[in-house]
Amino acid sequence: MQIRILPSAMIRRRYNEIVKICREERIPVFLTRNGEEDLVAVSVEDFFLGEQQILLREKLVDIEKRRRAGTKDLSAQAVFSRLRERIENYELLELTQENEYPEGGEKYI
Repeated sequence: MQIRILPSAMIRRRYNEIVKICREERIPVFLTRNGEEDLVAVSVEDFFLGEQQILLREKLVDIEKRRRAGTKDLSAQAVFSRLRERIENYELLELTQENEYPEGGEKYI
Protein backbone atom coordinates (compact mmCIF):
# COMPACT_ATOMS: atom_id res chain seq x y z
CA MET A 1 0.00 0.00 0.00
CA GLN A 2 1.41 3.34 -1.04
CA ILE A 3 1.15 6.21 1.48
CA ARG A 4 2.43 9.76 1.86
CA ILE A 5 3.77 11.14 5.12
CA LEU A 6 3.61 14.90 5.62
CA PRO A 7 3.92 17.22 8.63
CA SER A 8 0.52 18.35 9.96
CA ALA A 9 1.56 22.01 9.49
CA MET A 10 1.16 21.42 5.76
CA ILE A 11 -2.59 20.91 6.07
CA ARG A 12 -3.17 24.68 6.18
CA ARG A 13 -0.56 25.67 3.62
CA ARG A 14 -1.06 22.86 1.11
CA TYR A 15 -4.62 21.67 1.71
CA ASN A 16 -5.46 21.43 -2.02
CA GLU A 17 -2.38 19.28 -2.64
CA ILE A 18 -3.38 16.90 0.15
CA VAL A 19 -6.93 16.71 -1.25
CA LYS A 20 -5.55 15.94 -4.71
CA ILE A 21 -3.38 13.12 -3.36
CA CYS A 22 -6.32 11.62 -1.45
CA ARG A 23 -8.94 11.98 -4.21
CA GLU A 24 -7.09 11.62 -7.49
CA GLU A 25 -4.19 9.35 -6.53
CA ARG A 26 -6.35 7.56 -3.93
CA ILE A 27 -3.44 7.46 -1.51
CA PRO A 28 -3.87 8.01 2.25
CA VAL A 29 -1.82 10.87 3.65
CA PHE A 30 -0.33 10.35 7.13
CA LEU A 31 0.06 13.65 8.94
CA THR A 32 2.70 13.90 11.64
CA ARG A 33 3.10 16.14 14.65
CA ASN A 34 6.58 16.55 16.12
CA GLY A 35 7.75 13.67 13.95
CA GLU A 36 5.11 11.26 15.29
CA GLU A 37 2.15 9.91 13.30
CA ASP A 38 -0.94 11.91 14.29
CA LEU A 39 -3.74 11.69 11.69
CA VAL A 40 -4.59 9.98 8.42
CA ALA A 41 -6.40 11.83 5.62
CA VAL A 42 -8.37 9.83 3.04
CA SER A 43 -11.10 10.75 0.58
CA VAL A 44 -14.68 10.34 1.77
CA GLU A 45 -15.25 7.70 -0.92
CA ASP A 46 -12.28 5.64 0.25
CA PHE A 47 -13.35 6.00 3.88
CA PHE A 48 -16.83 4.64 3.20
CA LEU A 49 -15.46 1.91 0.94
CA GLY A 50 -13.23 0.80 3.81
CA GLU A 51 -16.19 0.82 6.19
CA GLN A 52 -18.21 -1.33 3.76
CA GLN A 53 -15.33 -3.77 3.43
CA ILE A 54 -15.10 -4.09 7.22
CA LEU A 55 -18.84 -4.79 7.50
CA LEU A 56 -18.64 -7.38 4.73
CA ARG A 57 -15.71 -9.11 6.42
CA GLU A 58 -17.63 -9.18 9.71
CA LYS A 59 -20.61 -10.79 7.98
CA LEU A 60 -18.39 -13.36 6.29
CA VAL A 61 -16.70 -14.23 9.60
CA ASP A 62 -20.12 -14.65 11.23
CA ILE A 63 -21.30 -16.90 8.39
CA GLU A 64 -18.14 -18.98 8.61
CA LYS A 65 -18.56 -19.37 12.39
CA ARG A 66 -22.15 -20.55 11.92
CA ARG A 67 -21.06 -22.96 9.16
CA ARG A 68 -18.36 -24.46 11.38
CA ALA A 69 -20.88 -24.80 14.21
CA GLY A 70 -22.98 -27.00 11.94
CA THR A 71 -25.79 -24.59 11.07
CA LYS A 72 -27.67 -25.89 8.07
CA ASP A 73 -27.66 -23.57 5.10
CA LEU A 74 -28.92 -23.50 1.53
CA SER A 75 -26.84 -24.85 -1.29
CA ALA A 76 -25.77 -22.49 -4.07
CA GLN A 77 -28.21 -24.27 -6.38
CA ALA A 78 -31.11 -23.63 -3.97
CA VAL A 79 -30.17 -19.97 -3.60
CA PHE A 80 -30.02 -19.41 -7.36
CA SER A 81 -33.27 -21.31 -7.81
CA ARG A 82 -35.02 -19.02 -5.31
CA LEU A 83 -33.51 -15.93 -6.92
CA ARG A 84 -34.65 -17.05 -10.37
CA GLU A 85 -38.16 -17.68 -9.03
CA ARG A 86 -38.35 -14.22 -7.46
CA ILE A 87 -37.05 -12.52 -10.60
CA GLU A 88 -39.52 -14.38 -12.80
CA ASN A 89 -42.46 -13.53 -10.52
CA TYR A 90 -41.44 -9.91 -9.95
CA GLU A 91 -44.05 -7.35 -10.91
CA LEU A 92 -43.22 -3.72 -11.51
CA LEU A 93 -45.36 -1.33 -9.54
CA GLU A 94 -46.69 1.54 -11.59
CA LEU A 95 -46.41 4.67 -9.49
CA THR A 96 -49.56 6.71 -9.12
CA GLN A 97 -50.70 9.19 -6.54
CA GLU A 98 -52.34 6.38 -4.50
CA ASN A 99 -49.35 4.04 -4.36
CA GLU A 100 -46.45 6.46 -4.43
CA TYR A 101 -45.29 5.26 -1.02
CA PRO A 102 -45.91 1.49 -1.01
CA GLU A 103 -45.35 -0.75 2.01
CA GLY A 104 -42.15 0.51 3.68
CA GLY A 105 -42.95 4.17 3.13
CA GLU A 106 -39.93 4.69 0.88
CA LYS A 107 -40.53 6.59 -2.32
CA TYR A 108 -39.48 4.69 -5.43
CA ILE A 109 -37.35 6.72 -7.77
